[in-house]
Amino acid sequence: MNPAIEQIVSSDEAARATVERAERDAAILITDAEEEAKNMLAALEEQIRETERCEILPIVTDGHQQAELTIGQAEQYIERLRQKLVLKKTKIVTVFVSNVVKTGMY
Repeated sequence: MNPAIEQIVSSDEAARATVERAERDAAILITDAEEEAKNMLAALEEQIRETERCEILPIVTDGHQQAELTIGQAEQYIERLRQKLVLKKTKIVTVFVSNVVKTGMY
């Protein structure tokens, strides 16, 4: 075979081999990058869960407890108001009856 043709064929085969090796290396790099991305995502998800557990959950729990306490205090206040209302109604009726009796309007 002609030496120039042999050199062209040899260069072509070498180039093909280099491209095939580069494709294999790229596939390995892509696979490694995908695996690393999955691991990073899993680590970030775990960090989010840990943040929720350590920081957000206590805040929500405290808020819920404060709301329950406020509701309890409001219910007590409403009950005191009801008791005062009953006493005031009784006092109003007593004063009215007393005034009627004093003036002789019965």
